[in-house]
Amino acid sequence: MTQQSRVAVYFDPPSHHFLGDRFFDSNVAAHGGEQILAPYIHVKRVLEARGIPVRTADYLPSTPDGIRNLYFSFGILSNYERLAKRKDVTLSGFFAMECPSVDPKMYRELNRAQQFFKRIFSWSDSQSLEPFVGGTLRCLPLHWPQSFESVHQEIWRRTERDFLVMINGNKLPRYASHCRELYSERMKAIEFFSRTGEIDLYGIGWDGPTFRVGPAFVPGTFERVRMPGTVQWINRRLLTYWQRVVPEPRLVAARKVYKGFSKSKSETLGKYKFALCFENSILKGWITEKLFDCFFAGTVPVYWGAPDVTDYIPENAFIDKRRYLTYPELRDYLKSLTEKDIKSYKENARDFLASGKFKPFSKESFARIFTRAVEEDVDLRL
Repeated sequence: MTQQSRVAVYFDPPSHHFLGDRFFDSNVAAHGGEQILAPYIHVKRVLEARGIPVRTADYLPSTPDGIRNLYFSFGILSNYERLAKRKDVTLSGFFAMECPSVDPKMYRELNRAQQFFKRIFSWSDSQSLEPFVGGTLRCLPLHWPQSFESVHQEIWRRTERDFLVMINGNKLPRYASHCRELYSERMKAIEFFSRTGEIDLYGIGWDGPTFRVGPAFVPGTFERVRMPGTVQWINRRLLTYWQRVVPEPRLVAARKVYKGFSKSKSETLGKYKFALCFENSILKGWITEKLFDCFFAGTVPVYWGAPDVTDYIPENAFIDKRRYLTYPELRDYLKSLTEKDIKSYKENARDFLASGKFKPFSKESFARIFTRAVEEDVDLRL
């Protein structure tokens, strides 16, 4: 038995839908974007090429079998205390996959969880997240791994495009106290451009009541909504009937420009010159796939999110929404851009993807996180 064969890696995915090794199936979660699971599939290939099996956490043996098992959790905190009692399991890493406005409970629990995990990873940094944790946080840097390394040439080259698009679900934070969230700004943007008839909206849930993200103490079929003079929890089916009687203005505006579900993000983005790309929260370092999806498709992103975005992405590759205080100002700027200006944005983004500055966002950099963890946790040179 080789040294590598005495080690196994287990991933606890962010949802039970990915158990049964579906976290490594490229056909799963296609609705989230093309090849959205490619970074995790790549990690599995890299480690297994070195003789280390990688599976989802439901395949972790219930009793010790002579193997050193390394456990990585992608947002799940319901299993670590039980596994911490096992001498054959090392809690190698926890990845905070969602931002605080989406999963505040997870961040409150991180204060304790970090005492068990050897590493905590986040797209943001310790100082920015500590107000949500309620204490000191030891957090390692992480960049959102991308599924592709270069533009989709056929789509990128398209020049006949409509004006503006947004691809997002019909969501808002569960509680209004998350003042740095950008879900509400998406609604405002849709409402404005709906009045001018210059935006197409894609995503899920726009034909029903807004879905409130984040954990709650009631079943998911209920939503917390403002009724005349009070705030109540109401069944979503009843809420649908209620909104027919008392329509929600922003949802009415959204439905005027709603085009349905996007089967292919790149194909949809490739039909437009510009895309509104607002992160879920304004949080340092929190740069997700939204910018990159546009870069791959040759669509110029109008970005709002990480305040330090230009530390990672060239400012000439996207349009910074913060420069335009109102949506009329933003519209005027977009309308003023010539085809030459738009081409320049596209080429700058393509050049960035081909440069060393993109490397931290690559699948290869993501895989190195796990090879280093294996080397450190079992004193093994890969």
